[in-house]
Amino acid sequence: MKTVRLPIDRYDLYLLAEKLLAQHLQRSSRVHGRAMEVAFAVQYFREQIPMVGEAQGVLLSEAANRLCDGLYRKHDDHLPKGPKSQDLIWPLLNVDSEGHPQPLLPQGNGEDFRWHKLMNGQRGIGCHAAARHFWLDAAFIEGDRDLCPFRVYDGETPLLIDQGRQKCGFDGNPCGWEPGMPKFLQVLGRGLEARMSRIPWTAAMWQSLVPSDQALPVYPVICGLYFGSDLRHGRTQISPGEFQADFGFEDDIFASLFDFHPNHPLNRRFLSHIADPVPGEPLTNPFIHSALPGEAERGRPTGGRLVIDPDEKPRYQKQVAPSSVSRDPLLAERRRRRQLERTAQHDEVLTHFRRWFRLASKEVREDADTFDFLAIDEAFVLLAEIKILGQQDIADAIQEVVGQLMYYERFALASWREEGYPIIKAAVFERPPFGEYITFLRDLGISTFWIDATHHIDGPEESLTLLRSLGVQVHPDPELA
Repeated sequence: MKTVRLPIDRYDLYLLAEKLLAQHLQRSSRVHGRAMEVAFAVQYFREQIPMVGEAQGVLLSEAANRLCDGLYRKHDDHLPKGPKSQDLIWPLLNVDSEGHPQPLLPQGNGEDFRWHKLMNGQRGIGCHAAARHFWLDAAFIEGDRDLCPFRVYDGETPLLIDQGRQKCGFDGNPCGWEPGMPKFLQVLGRGLEARMSRIPWTAAMWQSLVPSDQALPVYPVICGLYFGSDLRHGRTQISPGEFQADFGFEDDIFASLFDFHPNHPLNRRFLSHIADPVPGEPLTNPFIHSALPGEAERGRPTGGRLVIDPDEKPRYQKQVAPSSVSRDPLLAERRRRRQLERTAQHDEVLTHFRRWFRLASKEVREDADTFDFLAIDEAFVLLAEIKILGQQDIADAIQEVVGQLMYYERFALASWREEGYPIIKAAVFERPPFGEYITFLRDLGISTFWIDATHHIDGPEESLTLLRSLGVQVHPDPELA
């Protein structure tokens, strides 16, 4: 391997590295970026995690704070801080479509279970049934990994929607299986008391996270990991060989995970800028709205009817159309359809959804002519549209809910946007839509929720995390409860 020592203390190269990694992820559909974040942390701190059967495992909460946050915490004057001036967490592959790194609050702030879910869960790399003899079976690893012999299906919950609610026949805990991915960690116990151990990781297992034909460009990876990090240990330059030694990658695994050839397009672009500095644009944190003016300086827009009682039924007041548009048949038809949408089932879903916001003391509003639901928080407002899937073709329902949310955000909530409030959009259904629709809505910045059989708010984990941050009670997570 040709040795190229990289400067790891330059902010401009850090920004460039993240943009190049974002480009790589956009064209590498089989790279499991979120799982790789945890795998990197466990690999670096491998001496702190016992092997299966050697000793009691590490608590998931301890691993989240000490390992994952420990690897990705950065402190540099160029980077934004948290709301309490704390250093933020900057996962390597957590970038937006433009390549801007997306920071996170440290794990200890509030009930944020992101690392727990990645270590064990629907999107995790941990499993209750992981054991040496099971996962070192080459025929199993290279075969149809969707068939776990320990998995118990309930016969009701579609796997496409929520895999983590299935049961594990190994110990009766919620299933942490993700089809097509071998589990790197054994997780025993329930909820936050669960403990994690590791098993030997083979090249085939690593390649389930990063296929060899989509290997990560090593030079952007090195700069993205080491900039502003304690990994530097006083060093200002790092070579690929030193990176391999720091993380303890075996030669065959390192060669399969990373492309370290200088002529790789992204490596070449990165190396060409070492002697030619790129502009170092300032970063802002989209998840911490510290730039908003204080409450006393912000206006409080009005509009919509204030909902007081948690169990209050929706009340849509009919409004007379202005005389200038009263003869417009198209407008009249649209308003008629709007009223027809608000059926008894629609109102029941809306009542159950907003009840949990009122019990959390959040200000809630409804509007007769536009939005179904608006919750006001000091950091943002949550705009939600209720859609009953049973009444129409699901594809039509998804198209309608997207159009309504985009329109209401732009026009009905213009006064809130002008005051500087970010708008968070959500679609609420009476039952789960198909998984590909959930992904489609997520890609448009729309959270997905539905009402479960116990009248709790349910949904994918990233959507429920948003409501937990507001103190709104949601469906209990079977892996954390």
